[in-house]
Amino acid sequence: MREIKLIFILLLFSFVLIGCQNNNLNLSDDITSIEVYEWGSEELLATIDDKGFIKELVKDLDNARTHSTANLDWAMPDYKLLFKHDTEVLFEIGYCKEEQNFGSGAVGRYWESDKLYEVSTKLNVE
Repeated sequence: MREIKLIFILLLFSFVLIGCQNNNLNLSDDITSIEVYEWGSEELLATIDDKGFIKELVKDLDNARTHSTANLDWAMPDYKLLFKHDTEVLFEIGYCKEEQNFGSGAVGRYWESDKLYEVSTKLNVE
C-alpha cells in the first residue's frame, strides 16, 4: 500500500513539472536560417545561418517566460524575424534593438503579437 502511495505521488509530481514547462514555439523542424527584415517593410537586412546561434536562440525563446503587452502603448519592434526551414517560414517574431523593460519582470527584446519574451539575446545585424 505504501508503494502505491509513493508511485501516485511521483506521478502527480511528474505531471505538475510537465505542466510548468514553457513550450512557446513547438517547432518540429530544424530552423535552417533566420531572415531579418526592417519592421513594416520588405527590406531584407540580413540572413543568419549560424546553426549554433539559431539552436540556442530557439531554445531560449521556447523556454522563456512571456509577459502580456496587450494593454501597453509602445513603439513597434525594429525588426521582423522569419525563422525558416529551407524556404518555409515556420515562425515570425519581432525584435527590438534596445532591451524593453515594461516592469513586473517583463524585460526582453523579442515580441510576438501581444507578448514579450523574456529573452535579451542580441542579434549581430548592424
